[in-house]
Amino acid sequence: MTRLFALAAALALALSGCGEQRQTNTPDKEKSMAEVEHLSSEQFERMGLPFSEAVRVGDLLFLSGQIGTDANDQLVAGGLPAEAEQMMKNIQSVVERYGSSMDRVVKCTVFLADIAEWPAFNEVYARYFPGKKPARSAFAASGLALNARVEMECIAAL
Repeated sequence: MTRLFALAAALALALSGCGEQRQTNTPDKEKSMAEVEHLSSEQFERMGLPFSEAVRVGDLLFLSGQIGTDANDQLVAGGLPAEAEQMMKNIQSVVERYGSSMDRVVKCTVFLADIAEWPAFNEVYARYFPGKKPARSAFAASGLALNARVEMECIAAL
């Protein structure tokens, strides 16, 4: 959990421009601030969830956590292998919908219901990243949405 907070703090500092010299109240200030765009597909909007499917900040795409749900928003049957496969398809769909691709994913955070399933998850995960691998963190959680076995959030370059 400490690594997650450290990553979030580092990311916040990077996005806030700490260390850069900026003038305030100038026309150039507006140009120097990264545009933030909250993105959600029609299907995602219909679910009425209190977060965006993804957020674009400059040339980065931040995906909300994905689980192994099908087109009817139901968790697929078959445990971790089936859920991980569907989750990876969902992630691929989101990154492609918003202008990126799996080979441009730079960071993933994996949440497992049981850390003992880490090797089984890796088998599925590796098929989606056959070349260069994103940076990644993984840890066990005491519970995931819809009682899922795995959830993953990603950051992709555009």
